[in-house]
Amino acid sequence: MSDRRSRPPATSSTARRALELVAVRGKDVIGVRHMLAEGRAYIGDTPSSIARVPSAELDRAAPVIAEVTGARYVLHVPRRTRARVHGADGLGRLLTGPADIDLQEGDRAVLVIGSVQIRAQIVPIEIISRLGASGLRWIGLIGALYLAALAVCAVLAPRDRARLDEGSIRRAVSEAAAQLWAEHAPPP
Repeated sequence: MSDRRSRPPATSSTARRALELVAVRGKDVIGVRHMLAEGRAYIGDTPSSIARVPSAELDRAAPVIAEVTGARYVLHVPRRTRARVHGADGLGRLLTGPADIDLQEGDRAVLVIGSVQIRAQIVPIEIISRLGASGLRWIGLIGALYLAALAVCAVLAPRDRARLDEGSIRRAVSEAAAQLWAEHAPPP
């Protein structure tokens, strides 16, 4: 019986790949980022970082910890940082920075920076829902029919509004009350 975590993720023709970074402190998730296109992820005491870490625990302020360039997914292990890598083949490695790790499909890595752990892996990201093109066309057709029905209702709606006379509601309530009293009044 094989462990689900040891197998590479299932691939789909409608999926692109993303570098998933999950920052945890203890059991609490403190940051998540999915990098689809060219870009970098930072850690440190800056607003754009995936996790706030005091600069005393880092070698320098806001180091780059991950980078996506085309189809290359690189995890940067800063100086004085430990890393654990589990390859798609099931073998594990321990590293101490500075080092660069080229992640492949099915690889998992964990950076340990003080009390924060950054977990990294390549994951498929669905681009189009499971409905497919024909399902999306049906949804578009139904939306267009709904808008057409709203337009027809707006055209057929009366333009002028009837206005009630001053005190007409008061008179109607008085007449209804008088009828009720007359019907339910005790006989003389």
